[in-house]
Amino acid sequence: MLDLSLSIESLSVLYNPTLLTRFGVFRDAWEKLITRRPRISVNVIYATPGDSSNITPQFEAKLNALRQVIISSVPDARTASVELLGDKELLARYNERPPYTLAMNYQESATSGESHVAIVKLRDYYDLIVDENGRLRRHLFEWNVRDYQGNVSVNQEIRQSLTSPDSPEFWWLNNGVTIICSEATSTAKTYSLSNIQIVNGLQTSHEIFESIRSGDSAKAGNRMLLVRIIVTDDAATRDLVIRATNRQTAITDASLRATDEVQRNIENYFLTQGWYYDRRKGYYKNDGKDPAKIVSIQFLGASVTAMGLARPDKSRGKPSSLLKNDEDYRLVFDASIDLQVYLWAARLQRQVDGFILSEAAEANVSQKSNLKFHLSMLIVELLNGEPIRRPQQLRALSSVNAAVDDAVLKDLFEKLKEWSAVYLRREGVILERATKAQRFSEYLLDRARNLRESTA
Repeated sequence: MLDLSLSIESLSVLYNPTLLTRFGVFRDAWEKLITRRPRISVNVIYATPGDSSNITPQFEAKLNALRQVIISSVPDARTASVELLGDKELLARYNERPPYTLAMNYQESATSGESHVAIVKLRDYYDLIVDENGRLRRHLFEWNVRDYQGNVSVNQEIRQSLTSPDSPEFWWLNNGVTIICSEATSTAKTYSLSNIQIVNGLQTSHEIFESIRSGDSAKAGNRMLLVRIIVTDDAATRDLVIRATNRQTAITDASLRATDEVQRNIENYFLTQGWYYDRRKGYYKNDGKDPAKIVSIQFLGASVTAMGLARPDKSRGKPSSLLKNDEDYRLVFDASIDLQVYLWAARLQRQVDGFILSEAAEANVSQKSNLKFHLSMLIVELLNGEPIRRPQQLRALSSVNAAVDDAVLKDLFEKLKEWSAVYLRREGVILERATKAQRFSEYLLDRARNLRESTA
């Protein structure tokens, strides 16, 4: 197609019409400009959902051969490159946002290095966070660890301090907001802020938005807000700021993981399948999505721990520490785990939860609250033929969408109740205590293995 001695028509037996039409446009321009020695660059992108860092020598040889073909066909090319895009690179490009710059007026400011602290009128801050149609720019809060929490007591207090005519200065009573951006320049008391993310102060921002939009108080727009503007492109610094500023109010360890790249990738994958990963707590609930298809970070972490590590005792006993402890977290949320594993595990756990709460399970109160993760572990053991100790091993089951019907669930749950009763009598403990111990989990796996071997 780069050989001008061959007509486009003669290539129709090799290439499809769309490709030939596009190459035809390029060739026509090239032929018309060739006497003027145009500057040409040829850049080939080979994209596939694979691992671009693990290619064979044979494939590398093909890449070099392609470069040589390009150079020989376009001898005057300024550059001739072949770029590989694997799954990680494709996800990174998908998550990229085009650069943007927004203006924010301010009253007073102080500067340290490239970062600033400013006193801003609420009306000017409102103009920053709404678009030309008066809608909240929700993408500005994407790095926030949780979404708007609604009519909770903190938000009621913020609302009252905004609307009450007798309230002291707003910025005296409020911690303000923290903005991270790639660049901040100031001219005539107006900041130009590039690639803004508001990482702390989402609740405050929502209340300001609602108050000024609805006109609850004529004075609200002239009140002041404390705004911290931190200029950095460093991801580690950004995460430190997010964690530090969000620990001033009660927030779960799960929420503080919300900005991790793996969490963003899981959220994006869930969306492609019609499910909603609640990386930012409350985001999809506020957006009116089906609650049955909304999955929290903590729920997913507990599900994968039970199924992929054979540790339902940790899911039951220490669900919050799964996300607090870095070692435990990395076992469950790792870039090497196929994204479909997470959705498969979430769906299976939802099925198990629904069954245990149904009349068909005939479960008492203690069994309903204590055995759901242990049942999930036994289902995976049954489907796989042996326990799974690494979440990566769940890929084989998730790739074929392995499932069990209600009859199998019922049969396995009856065995679980029977085995539990034997264990409780033998050990002299209550079910709640037993289910939080690894010893009980291993006991169940032993019973499942013995059953399988006896029926083989």
